[in-house]
Amino acid sequence: MQQCSARKKRVRNGFTLLEMLIVVSIIMVLATIAIPKFSSAGKTAKIAKIQADIHTVSNAAALYELENGKYPSDVATLLKKDKTGKTYLQTEPKLPDGSSYKIREDGIVSGTYDNKVYSTGSQEPVRMPGQ
Repeated sequence: MQQCSARKKRVRNGFTLLEMLIVVSIIMVLATIAIPKFSSAGKTAKIAKIQADIHTVSNAAALYELENGKYPSDVATLLKKDKTGKTYLQTEPKLPDGSSYKIREDGIVSGTYDNKVYSTGSQEPVRMPGQ
């Protein structure tokens, strides 16, 4: 009789192997769902920054054109002080790879990143020839 009561009094410490396997399986399933979502967030943020930068440079170039009768030849022109001492841009926006945006003679602003061209008025990248 004493052996049976001794077994019943044993306190369970820790988790069983089955419980641990279930927890690990759940964590793995959640990780396989979450990792692709987070890995694409960085690229989405870079594209959003490119679009915002293009909009900023385009607005500055349009203001420059209104005051000077022609569009600037490059972004560096927008950083120089004019006769009144003001600049059209405080700092030069850069593409994620560190390159500069381009301004065409007609005021179209564009930038190339990850072999895709982003420009004024385009929400989606334009494919480069040969892609």
